[in-house]
Amino acid sequence: MPTSAVPRAPRVPSKAALRALAAVVVILAGAACSTVPTGGAIFAAGGESEGDPLSQPYVRILAALPKPKGTPLEIVNGFLAAAASFDDPLRSVARQYLTGEARRTWSPFDSVTIYDDRKPGGDSTGDVQTAQVELKAITQGTLDGDGHYVPNASSSELSKDFTLVKVDGQWRISAAPPGLLLSSDDFKRAYRSFDLYFAAHQSAGLVADRVWVPINPSEGLGKSLVGRLLVGPTAPLRGAVESAFGQDDDVNDVFVEGDTVVVDFTYGIVDSARATTNREALSAQLRWTLKPLTESRRIEVRVNGEQFPGGPFFIEPHDYDRFDPDVLTSSPSAYYLQQGKLHLVDQERKNPVMPGIGPVQARQFTHLAVSGEQPPKVAALEKQGGVWVSGLTPGSQWQRWLEGAKLTPPSWDRYGDLWTVSRQGPRKSEVLRAHDPSRQFPVSAPGLESTDVKAFRVARDGSRVAVISDDGHGQRVMVGSINRSSWAIQNLRTLVPAEKSQEITDIAWRDASTLLVLTNTKPDRVLTPWSVTEGVRDEEPKAATRIESISAAPDPSEVLAGTADGGVLVWSRQKRTWITLIERGAGIPVYPLG
Repeated sequence: MPTSAVPRAPRVPSKAALRALAAVVVILAGAACSTVPTGGAIFAAGGESEGDPLSQPYVRILAALPKPKGTPLEIVNGFLAAAASFDDPLRSVARQYLTGEARRTWSPFDSVTIYDDRKPGGDSTGDVQTAQVELKAITQGTLDGDGHYVPNASSSELSKDFTLVKVDGQWRISAAPPGLLLSSDDFKRAYRSFDLYFAAHQSAGLVADRVWVPINPSEGLGKSLVGRLLVGPTAPLRGAVESAFGQDDDVNDVFVEGDTVVVDFTYGIVDSARATTNREALSAQLRWTLKPLTESRRIEVRVNGEQFPGGPFFIEPHDYDRFDPDVLTSSPSAYYLQQGKLHLVDQERKNPVMPGIGPVQARQFTHLAVSGEQPPKVAALEKQGGVWVSGLTPGSQWQRWLEGAKLTPPSWDRYGDLWTVSRQGPRKSEVLRAHDPSRQFPVSAPGLESTDVKAFRVARDGSRVAVISDDGHGQRVMVGSINRSSWAIQNLRTLVPAEKSQEITDIAWRDASTLLVLTNTKPDRVLTPWSVTEGVRDEEPKAATRIESISAAPDPSEVLAGTADGGVLVWSRQKRTWITLIERGAGIPVYPLG
């Protein structure tokens, strides 16, 4: 994204946007009610150098000291404004609004709660010694301690109490809620969203991990971002990804020197970068994480201000493109089965038959899946049960890799493993994996074992999964991660909640962090992109009246769909409509992986 861009605020459900925020002040001894207005001195500020891509412009909020003789409402309002000031990272000014004991107990760094904006209003108070201020709002989401944003899907109300007492004739807060309470506008001013990148299993590539980094003008955004990278992945990816950085690594500074971005580490980085494979992964993580800030500049790694021991350590802009978490190259091929033959989706060549696939004989195959290797393998679900696999080289034969009568459509991962879910009864499911036809392995998935699973898709990065499941309260889409050390599906959380009269027809990974969800909600059928890393809708839904299945590739324009009568459609971004490629008779079209 452009270095001057302000990232969008997390989207909220439409119902939340329609609800007004109120703040009620209740003065013990019978005072009137009122609303808490926003406040704080605001002005625009730039970086130290307009030519420095690491110095992004931002809007500053100057924390103000408590207003003399301020009312309880004014004190609470001033406290909230001061707590939102990133120019005061330790919140020393905000603490001036607290009593001595409250200063010792208030912890602003536990979490962040983001709420919608409020309506300003007046206040009144009597001559009393104790007051209570209640902040009521609609919660948009929370930011946990590691910078991972969790949206609030249910539009729940936020209710926080502030107790105030008089200290030397001045109102001060004696009890404040823990963590930071930020309005959506304050949140946009105080944080920036970035993707951190961590190594997939066996350093096969990178996996994106979205975080919100607080602005700290005293150290600069580049240093803040690298410092957050060294901390490690957020909770949803722990156990599923690796980091080439060690626990003793730290960053001194990040700055621009000529046409080079210098990242100056402490000496621990030398041990982390000694092994060749680890140095590659470390360089890839750093290159991709800093990409939005460094543009096309190269990166130099230094140690305590000196050249890296053993010789210069440079990372060129395109050295690690092969670590792309999207895996697929641009304009990937798509395939479909028709009458037992594998076809390439290619209108100019009239959708040619691909040679090498084994003879189908009398089997009836549906739900094709294509691996990412070269030449690829194809897997298909047999109507009578089981998942069969064939190569695309001459003499290839179909072999059964996975057994079972009620299996979900197969899904390949980047490591050549084939996945499905066996539906063994009402709300009883088991995840299965196979690497070859010799044996299938059950995979632990506590969050799915008591649900009905309709679809199970492994992301192209090989670390995330997306699932359509029903626990008896309606269909929902869940996302989780794969722990390949213990072979478990973990960190499952709801992405698309269950709703009445909603049927989730299909899901497909478009890129490393975007999942397409095809939903049938009377009277409409729509295709909605969801950001998995943020947990929010990524774009406006597309109408999808005739569509029964979907497949996608990293390029946003590469979205294919299948219809009930075997038609194949492609989404046209320019015309914003579906264009027919094949009228009827084709199997479900698919891109490799995803």
